Amino acid sequence: MEIQFEKLKGNPNQFFDILPEDWKISIVPNWVYYKKTATIYVIKENNEIICGGIVFKERLKEMTPFEISYLSLFSEGYNYLGYIWVAEHRRNQQLATKWLTYLKDQNPEQKYWLTIEEEQLNYFYKKNGFNLFSESDNDFDDTIKEWIFTYTPNIS
Repeated sequence: MEIQFEKLKGNPNQFFDILPEDWKISIVPNWVYYKKTATIYVIKENNEIICGGIVFKERLKEMTPFEISYLSLFSEGYNYLGYIWVAEHRRNQQLATKWLTYLKDQNPEQKYWLTIEEEQLNYFYKKNGFNLFSESDNDFDDTIKEWIFTYTPNIS
């Protein structure tokens, strides 16, 4: 079965439907603010979305204080990657790696940044060409540890 990477056109709920409930609560009501400056990219197989994520060109409404302290990355030409998700039944098939690779291939000169809250994802993003940019020192929030990663393409 062949998979296709594409920019999602039309109903964004096709992608939102695969997200966990807490992510839906965050993105669905705010999509009206993002839809003009953000793009959803998905991987489909047999017309079913099995992986996807959103590329944001402007600040998100629900950023943490730690993320807000790095909003200057937008003015430096970075786009923010968020809501990267692989459908539960398609895990461990390198789909998120393929999604990132397709995205970088579609926009070879684009720089990206993202935030993670799960330390075990550090290895995944490093393996996919991202570099650790900053790590929260818990001055912002004692309960959530965050890491910001950036991707800068090798442009010759």
